[in-house]
Amino acid sequence: MHKRWFLLCFALITGCTPSVFEESPEYPPIFPDYTEVTVPDGLAPLNFTMTDGRNFKVEQRSVGDTVWYKVKAWNKGDKSGVSYAAFPIYISHDPIDPYIVYRLIEPGYESWHNMGIYQRELSSFSESEIVTNKINDLGCVNCHTFPEHSPARMLFHARGKGGGTVIVDNGQAKLVNLAETGIRRQGTYPAWHPSGRYVAFSSNTTKQNFTVNHQQPIEVYDTESDIMILDTGTGQTFSCPQLITENSLETFPGWSEDGATLYYCCADTVNDIVADRGRLHYRLMSIGFNEGVFDEEPKTVFCSDSCSVSFPRVNGKYILFTSSDFGTFPIWHREADLQLLNTETGVVKEASELNSPDTESYHSWSSNGRWVVFSSRRLDGRYTRLFIAHFDGEGNFGKPFLLPQKRPSDNTLRLKSYNIPEFVGGKVGVKESEIAKLFER
Repeated sequence: MHKRWFLLCFALITGCTPSVFEESPEYPPIFPDYTEVTVPDGLAPLNFTMTDGRNFKVEQRSVGDTVWYKVKAWNKGDKSGVSYAAFPIYISHDPIDPYIVYRLIEPGYESWHNMGIYQRELSSFSESEIVTNKINDLGCVNCHTFPEHSPARMLFHARGKGGGTVIVDNGQAKLVNLAETGIRRQGTYPAWHPSGRYVAFSSNTTKQNFTVNHQQPIEVYDTESDIMILDTGTGQTFSCPQLITENSLETFPGWSEDGATLYYCCADTVNDIVADRGRLHYRLMSIGFNEGVFDEEPKTVFCSDSCSVSFPRVNGKYILFTSSDFGTFPIWHREADLQLLNTETGVVKEASELNSPDTESYHSWSSNGRWVVFSSRRLDGRYTRLFIAHFDGEGNFGKPFLLPQKRPSDNTLRLKSYNIPEFVGGKVGVKESEIAKLFER
């Protein structure tokens, strides 16, 4: 049995409802656009409003696993209105993880001193903070990740004076300075090995330049980047010569589901990375990993002279990645889209159901591989917001839907970007006060 839904329709209905409605064969122009989306059973209500602000009312009926919504809309004071064609919302019984964790941050480069990592319950509108940068004197908190979607363990970086990598295990937090362990390098873009023992990082020297191109005001790039592994059992970092090279840039690690393969992105260095950034095309690579040892030579999984690969995320035989024209930081590339690679056939196709004319970037799979959450700037070209889509396991996505909010206007009036969305199997219970102790002077 699926949960019965009741929309909380935010329209100020004043005066009398018209008695005459002209039938329209079109779906109603609503925001967010939830027409024909597939959603998980028990999701929070998909509240919407009319895009032009008209009053409206909704009639709802269920037929099997489809809920039909009939919208009638009118302008205040009018004696007639429009009755739109009923639109369907499809209920999937593929379960979804109960929480999403994300960072909230201003989207610009100059105003980022108020940020935090938050968790949102998907069956309601409940949002709570896990940690904010109040703990480290308004430094940066970023790159949160969870082993196997577990809320009991997490990792994130705290940048700034006294910062490092924070590892939380069943409510207990510790601060690790990766530069003081093993190969003595700092790390970013973490990816937790399925065993929970190892964490892959890239160690990056990152720069940014401002451009006169209004389509892309900033270009962020790496002058150096390599891959390393943290062994949480020994507390030491290690790598191999193939992943620490002078003539290549290695970044964005991601594990196969069995932990036997590490995927990552790699590009050949160029003489002038600013002037020649258009030639910087990252390819998708893999290398075997067995009980803490890299046991084979790197292999090229996918490469193209017309695109650059970022953020490979594995779901069985599929890898979803972000593709941009060039470079390594796709959030500033309007052309950035998501592509899907079938590792069994080698076929790569555009995830056209997910993409828009604006930026699609960071993404992650649910624990059962049937849902994906990704960030997109399609609403206004400025703020990244979260969209969720169903995946059928055979290479096809459903129409993505905007993360539901109690008030539809919260999708546009909340002046924060949603960053690094990750599905989590329950509520993260660590107390911020426990993490704050790590930064007490």
